Amino acid sequence: MFVCTRCKLEFREGAQCSSCQGHFDFPCAGITENGYRKLGDRLNTWRCATCKVAGSSSPRSGSSKAPFPVDLEKVMEDLKCLRIQLAPLPSMIETVKLIQTDLKSLKADIADLKLLKSDIADVKASMDFVQYSVDTLTGKVSALDKEVQELKKSKDDISILKQQVSDLRTIAREQDQRARMNNMEIKGVPMTNSENLFSLVTKIGNLIQCPITKDQINYITRVPSRGNNTIKSIVVSVHNRYQKDDFVAAARKLTITAADLGLQGGTRIFINDHLTVDNKILLNKAKALAKEKNFAFTWVKGSKIFMRRNPTSPIIAIKTEADLKKLCN
Repeated sequence: MFVCTRCKLEFREGAQCSSCQGHFDFPCAGITENGYRKLGDRLNTWRCATCKVAGSSSPRSGSSKAPFPVDLEKVMEDLKCLRIQLAPLPSMIETVKLIQTDLKSLKADIADLKLLKSDIADVKASMDFVQYSVDTLTGKVSALDKEVQELKKSKDDISILKQQVSDLRTIAREQDQRARMNNMEIKGVPMTNSENLFSLVTKIGNLIQCPITKDQINYITRVPSRGNNTIKSIVVSVHNRYQKDDFVAAARKLTITAADLGLQGGTRIFINDHLTVDNKILLNKAKALAKEKNFAFTWVKGSKIFMRRNPTSPIIAIKTEADLKKLCN
C-alpha cells in the first residue's frame, strides 16, 4: 500500500515521480492507468505535475511554449465525486444479505409444501368410496349439457333440459351427502404430534355418556376446515348410522372443551353431522336468512337442514337455495 503524496489517501497501484520520488494515485497523477502502462520505458522518466512545472520554470532555448497547466482543483473535485459514487456500496451489500436471508426462508416454505402434499393425499383416500357414483352422475350431467347446446333453437326444450340438469345435480349432491350419513365431524380438537384419534373419540364418548369403541369405527382422519388452517377437523365414520345420530345428539347436550380431553387450551369442541361443502354453504346461508327473517330455530338432523320460525310453527326442510328464496317472498 502507498500513501498519495497529494490527497494523502492509501492506494495499491499508481504512478511514482522520477524526480521527487513521490507516489500518486492515478486521479492525482493526472493520468489513467492504461495511459500509464503504455509509457513503457518512459515510466522511469515520468514526473508529477509539480516537478514538471518546476523543471520548466526556466525557459528552454529556442522554445516559447508555456508549461502544460494542471487543474488540481478539478482533479480533487473528480475524486470527491468518485467517493460519493462509491458511498452506497455498503448499503448495497446489506441489501444483498437481506435477499439471501429471504431466499433461505423461501426454501423452508417450499419444504412445508411437501407436508401439505401428504395431507392432501390422505383426504383424497378418504373420498374414494364416493368417487364412482360422482363420476357417473357427472358424466350424465355433461351429456345433458351437450344436449342443451344442440337444442338452443328450441326454447321449450332447453328449459326442460335445464331442469333435468338441475335435478341430476340435486341427486348428485344428495348421493354425496348420503355417502356421509354415517360420518360425524369433530371441530376444535387441538393437534398434537403423538395424538391417537381413536383414543380421543373414545374419551369424548365416555364424557357424553355415549360409549364408542375402536371396532365400531369404520375410519377416522383429520381434514382441513374451511376458514381454519390451524386446527383440522376430525372426520369419524361409524358402521351404524343410528349410533352416529345418538353420539351427535348426546354431544350437543354438553359444552365440551379441549381441557375436558386433557389437552391444552380452552377451545370449545363441536360435534356435528359431516356435511358436504355445498350443504355447509347452504347451512350458513340458512342461518343468515334466519337472523334476517327472525326465525328462532335452524338446525341439522340426519345430515338435513331444517328451519322453524317459532316453537309452534311448521318445520321447513331446506334442500336447495330455492327453498330459501321461497322464505324471502
